[in-house]
Amino acid sequence: MDYVIAATGRRPNVGKLGLEALNLAQDEKGVPIVNAHTMQTSIPHIFLAGDASNLLPLLHEANDQGRIAGDNAARFPHVVPGFRHSALSIVFTSPQIAMVGETYRNLQERAKQQAKACDCFAVGEVSFEDQGRSRVIGQNKGLLRVYGELGTGRFLGAEMIAPAAEHLAHLLAWAHQSEMTVAQMLSLPFYHPVVEEGLRTALRDLNANLELGSAIEDRCMECGVGD
Repeated sequence: MDYVIAATGRRPNVGKLGLEALNLAQDEKGVPIVNAHTMQTSIPHIFLAGDASNLLPLLHEANDQGRIAGDNAARFPHVVPGFRHSALSIVFTSPQIAMVGETYRNLQERAKQQAKACDCFAVGEVSFEDQGRSRVIGQNKGLLRVYGELGTGRFLGAEMIAPAAEHLAHLLAWAHQSEMTVAQMLSLPFYHPVVEEGLRTALRDLNANLELGSAIEDRCMECGVGD
């Protein structure tokens, strides 16, 4: 059987805003460019949020953006950066796809800008093919990659195609927003048998690659209890 993922995208909701009457800075698709922290456009007293901007067109993102835009519009010209949650995106395919915090591409681009090649972060990963709970429920397909900052051990982000990715992504988003280190995440409880044990394996791999912990010597132990 063949499978197809169709990424059709979304149209920005700018058709009836009358943007042609304004000299707003726009991206290559004609969508207004907005400051992600203030929701301010290139015209200082105009603020945009949600799918009328060039930012992520997701409901929880739009909620944050709308609150910031409304607050700054009311207090203008005293504009201040608003609180933004850690980035969290989920695609409800099978298996699910999710991204949390910074992506591998973001980290590579930032590293190049800082002239550090790719030596400022490390990667840990786990395949769900041999993960215990995933095998039991017959959903043992997928890969999780987690990223950490060299030196500090701070958790930077994750990308995954995995069973229960929506739940794994939420746990990781909370850890990212709390600015936890990988070691702190590994000190938290993991029940057995659950899919989250796969997350622990990825974090252990990352901790070793950060040179802050020992490498995984017996992968078979990670398929079960993993102690």
